[in-house]
Amino acid sequence: MRAVEKGTRWRILEEVHRRGRASVADLARSTGVNPATVHHHLARLEREGLILTEPLRQGPGRPRLVCVLSEQGRGLFPQGYRWLAEEILETLRTLEGPGRLDRVLRRMGDRLAARFRSRLGDLVGEERLAQVAAILGEMGFEPSLQRTRRGLSLCNRNCPVWGTAQKYPQLCLVEHRLVDALLEAQTRRTEYRLGGAPVCTYLAAKAPPARAASV
Repeated sequence: MRAVEKGTRWRILEEVHRRGRASVADLARSTGVNPATVHHHLARLEREGLILTEPLRQGPGRPRLVCVLSEQGRGLFPQGYRWLAEEILETLRTLEGPGRLDRVLRRMGDRLAARFRSRLGDLVGEERLAQVAAILGEMGFEPSLQRTRRGLSLCNRNCPVWGTAQKYPQLCLVEHRLVDALLEAQTRRTEYRLGGAPVCTYLAAKAPPARAASV
């Protein structure tokens, strides 16, 4: 949330996060803001996609509306997932060995790709690349497409698991396998953040074929 917004609205978000769900009356009492002002802030937070309202039934009569954080709203607060991911990776590496861990991570890349395959359909060429870039963008990779003399390259400017990948570089197998599976082509990684580059770049051996013209 931008610094200018870290006033009453931020206090409301913190209170909803602490409680799990809260009514307007709850928020008015805990923040010291009158209910009309709370309603005003909640309306804006809902438009921004940070708050959701849901009915809470308590006995007979009409249920009252309470506020909960949306997935986007929960993302504003520390989730603590990194320690869990690292513990799982370390357990797999210890119990199964590094070779088994590599196979598991490649399989993860395949499973992730399977989730999105229906969105790609029969797209080919730059249409497919653009859709793959959109999918990677949703996952937090901040991709861009570049055409070079060697072919088309996909450049990921961000790594959403950067902190964990520095400790477990095997995680990069997931990203590379995901890119290959989505593009249905083998790519070569020409730039690597863990190798000192500012980005990770994947280059197809040749540009994907364009869709054949109908006759």
